[in-house]
Amino acid sequence: MSSGQIALLISFGSLLVAAISLGWNVYRDVIRKPKLVIKLMVGAIIFSKDKHADRVVVTITNFGPGKSIAKMLQLRKTSWWRRLFRQQRFATLVHDYVDGLSGKLPPPLEVGDSVDLTFRFNSDLFLLRDFTHIGISDPFGCVYWCKRSNYRRARKQYKKIAHQTTASNQSLQPTADRSDV
Repeated sequence: MSSGQIALLISFGSLLVAAISLGWNVYRDVIRKPKLVIKLMVGAIIFSKDKHADRVVVTITNFGPGKSIAKMLQLRKTSWWRRLFRQQRFATLVHDYVDGLSGKLPPPLEVGDSVDLTFRFNSDLFLLRDFTHIGISDPFGCVYWCKRSNYRRARKQYKKIAHQTTASNQSLQPTADRSDV
């Protein structure tokens, strides 16, 4: 091999390395976006031995590969036929900004960071409505939806706890004495 052919092989090798490097940088910085994962839980926040508060907790976690911002909670009612006929319903969910136990939106989230948004039990909570998903939007306009099974489980738990709470509240209500009527 002549020195010209060796120089040509080295040039093609360096061109290949530069092309792979450029492709990786474009993929890493432009195509690959951070992923937010949302989970839903129904339970109690325990303050002390005899004090607790029943809450619905929405946990948003950044799984990376970079930092992101959790923007807005969204609700969706969908099924396969609603998607087919474009009949999906959407709503925006505004959480309680006054609640000291709840995180605030929009939080900047580094990789591995999470924020917990809490909702008090009440008769108009989103779990009692006919939505099938809860999601969080990011700065890129992408909405990350909670797993449907997670949403169903939380809805079932909420209805069970709410039913138990109303039943116990009704049993504690004083009944009218019929003897003096």
